[in-house]
Amino acid sequence: MELNHVLLFTAVATSALILLQALQPQTPGARARAGIVLIASALSWLLARSIAGWLSAIVWCALLVVPAFLRRRVQAARFTHHQSRRPTVTPSPVVLTLIIINIAVFILELLAGGSTNELTLHRLGELDTSSVIYRHQYWRLLAALFLHYGPIHIFFNLFALLLLGPPLERQIGGLLFFVCYAVSGLGSSIAVVLLTRLRLLDPVQLVGASGCIMGVVGTWTGFLLRHRHLPLARQRLRNIFIIVLLQLAFDVITPQVSMSAHLGGLLTGFLLGLIIPPKPSCLPATARFRF
Repeated sequence: MELNHVLLFTAVATSALILLQALQPQTPGARARAGIVLIASALSWLLARSIAGWLSAIVWCALLVVPAFLRRRVQAARFTHHQSRRPTVTPSPVVLTLIIINIAVFILELLAGGSTNELTLHRLGELDTSSVIYRHQYWRLLAALFLHYGPIHIFFNLFALLLLGPPLERQIGGLLFFVCYAVSGLGSSIAVVLLTRLRLLDPVQLVGASGCIMGVVGTWTGFLLRHRHLPLARQRLRNIFIIVLLQLAFDVITPQVSMSAHLGGLLTGFLLGLIIPPKPSCLPATARFRF
């Protein structure tokens, strides 16, 4: 996964979310600046593909990231007494534990020979479909979910977990969140192995928590579809739908990414989301007393 490619996708994806009004709140002119970023990204891809991501990132930072940061600083200075009421990204207990475990395993990779060393990853438990099918090394189905290929890989996976995980954990509770995370990851691994066994997919070697992350997205989708009466459910469903489309687009244009694993985790999480209940404290008052 090249950083140039990731930067290009990030600039395009966030700008598209602003244009589709999935990122709220927006200031006047934000959509126009997002449109300029998309145009600059397209021109960079056509004229200077090898550095398109870096060029797009510069325009993205100048027009969207820096203005948003400065605006927040100004608002914080003017309304300091309202700061405690602002929503912030705060890790929940299980999400924080998973982040620590993933970082610890990544450090183990570095100490064992390097996070991009194929021999090290295989020894520590990458999802080698041939080893699972013919040598019955089923432990790889789980172990691979905590391994990552390089710092960029683990950064984006843990960043996505930090954004998507805590709100869901607060809705369904820590135990059910962990179950959904782990089972979705296993579902993604099993999907890849089954497709390989059926000869619909060539033998692969995979690592990463992205199947679990897509499971969180799938759980959100199933959960919100079943509990549409919850506050902001429709808005969250719309945003999740856009996230799924962007992820599928990224999978299509990035050969190093396994769409099969992502779809397996997404589907597993969706099925879990249809059956898990919300915490009683998250239900509207009128719903808590229905018989």
